[in-house]
Amino acid sequence: MNTGKLQNILFTRKLTDKHYEFGKKLGLTTEDYSFINIELRNLSDDIIEDLKSNNNASWIFTSKNAVVSLLKSFPDISNYTDRKCFAVGEKTADEIRKMGFEVIVPEHHNALSLVDCLEQESYERSYFYFSGNMRRKTITNFFQDKEIKYREIECYKTNLVQPIIEVDQFDAVCFCSPSAVVSFFSKYQIKEEVPCIAIGNTTAVKLLDYTENVAMSEKTNIYSMLEICNEYLNS
Repeated sequence: MNTGKLQNILFTRKLTDKHYEFGKKLGLTTEDYSFINIELRNLSDDIIEDLKSNNNASWIFTSKNAVVSLLKSFPDISNYTDRKCFAVGEKTADEIRKMGFEVIVPEHHNALSLVDCLEQESYERSYFYFSGNMRRKTITNFFQDKEIKYREIECYKTNLVQPIIEVDQFDAVCFCSPSAVVSFFSKYQIKEEVPCIAIGNTTAVKLLDYTENVAMSEKTNIYSMLEICNEYLNS
């Protein structure tokens, strides 16, 4: 029930001014703190040459960070747009499309849905899988189980950071990645009645390791997460 007071929401990533304005219109105040930071890695000349020479191998991206990292190390990548690409999530796919690639995006924005797509492919194909240091093993397990040739390229590192906050002042906590969940709960605990909002399925599954009070936004964006907070706290 709406008590008339603004509800205070914690986001475990940085927001924009537009996000703040949208939340205020819904009767929410928001605070943001980054619980992770991303360290892009320079890819070796050996990796770049492998990418160039294996023209029949498909490329897999599960994060926008992986795309940014590859661009940093592979400036003439636009000359290799004949490669077949798979991406988890439209934001990741859009980054690849900017370079002129066609991209296959699974129906759901998670690794399991991507594996469903890969199962439709010929097992004779090989893959380059661009990942971070905290990735789940869903995709690599699939390749190993099916004895599919692949090379995993760790092209960014996720560092966990824990800012000092008064966690009890918040009425809900919003998470945009599984790594942010791990970072937050490694330092803080919250009351059972405080809902945790997840941006997607993978983040929601990770939250269930720490709390049963989990809700997932209908769309994978900040605005949808704010709408879910409003439904929980102001209805």
